[in-house]
Amino acid sequence: MENALKITKVESYIISLMDKLPILSYYANSRGWSFLISWGHRLAGLTLVGYMFAHIYTLSLLFSPAAFDADMKLLHNFVFSFLEWCVAIPVIFHSLNGGRLILYELFHVRAEEIVIRFMIILGLIYIFIVGFFFIEEIQQISATLFWSITVTVSLIACVIILFKIWVTDNSILWKLQRITGAFMFPMLIGHMFFMHMNYLTGHDSKTILERIQSPFIKGMDLVFIVLLLFHAGYGLFSIIADYIKPGLLLKSLTFLIIIVMAISAFFGIRIVVAL
Repeated sequence: MENALKITKVESYIISLMDKLPILSYYANSRGWSFLISWGHRLAGLTLVGYMFAHIYTLSLLFSPAAFDADMKLLHNFVFSFLEWCVAIPVIFHSLNGGRLILYELFHVRAEEIVIRFMIILGLIYIFIVGFFFIEEIQQISATLFWSITVTVSLIACVIILFKIWVTDNSILWKLQRITGAFMFPMLIGHMFFMHMNYLTGHDSKTILERIQSPFIKGMDLVFIVLLLFHAGYGLFSIIADYIKPGLLLKSLTFLIIIVMAISAFFGIRIVVAL
């Protein structure tokens, strides 16, 4: 029998603080922390869906570079920068917890407490590094080199999961959800790093337009849009399917999700191709 993981003083203090919050305390004691982490994963995913739509809208502004730069200049302040940095929190939580679920489902890694501990530690390290980039705004790196490395890592993760998952009896959509998740795990983390290594990288129209002219970058963006929208759409379906019985309402909401994601994919692809 495995020994229970010893809780550190820091973790004990954090748990004591969370226990003081009525809602968290109630569900932690009645349903367990795994329930809260599961819902945290879903809420983080919903946040990222909103961020994705906002990102597509922001890209559409690049058709008018002067207007884009004016908007970015207006938003270049401490409050907006802080909110941008906060987006790193749901990104890293959803990504790392998704990786934890894959380890659990496909590789039978049952040491939940240890995995969660490392997930939190790595998440905090990541968030503070992104914050450092925000403050410094001076890092420089070749876009092609950075994304070549990131895409290679993503493809390796994707292939590993593909061979592991394809022989299971789960549905094709369920398999694709895990495969796209494995691919985007490094991609989302890399995206946050790259976009905030230098302020101009994600906020200057000339810098963005020059980067997106590369066939490799353009192709990567197109693949990323399709996979991300599928992953988001199936994630939304999974949430509503847990709480709505099979029937007309579920079919209607599923159809609505498909339409919204298809329209978003159309505009996202059109924007990337036209820029």
